[in-house]
Amino acid sequence: MSDIFRIMAGFLVWLALFSALYGLHGIGCAAGWQATQVAGTSLFRLALVTAAGAAILAQLAVPVALRSPRLRSPSPFVGQVSTTLAVAAVVALTWTSFPVAVLSACE
Repeated sequence: MSDIFRIMAGFLVWLALFSALYGLHGIGCAAGWQATQVAGTSLFRLALVTAAGAAILAQLAVPVALRSPRLRSPSPFVGQVSTTLAVAAVVALTWTSFPVAVLSACE
């Protein structure tokens, strides 16, 4: 794995997960999932909160993977930068996925 990819990995994964989450939002709105009730909430909210939780768990795996012996950079500087940026990407995904749990849907 190249050092550039190690440095960019956290935010590349964030980009993919953010896009998937808000793509699911569009699909759910178009399909009318907000009208279907499941376990006291709408299918729409349940799907989005579940997807956001899974996305955050997947994003948390990135800094862990970057510290593993197999993917660790031989350069301590690159290792520190890549891990710091991967943790920042976890914070970014948590922040950008928070609205699916608290804001109104499909309006």
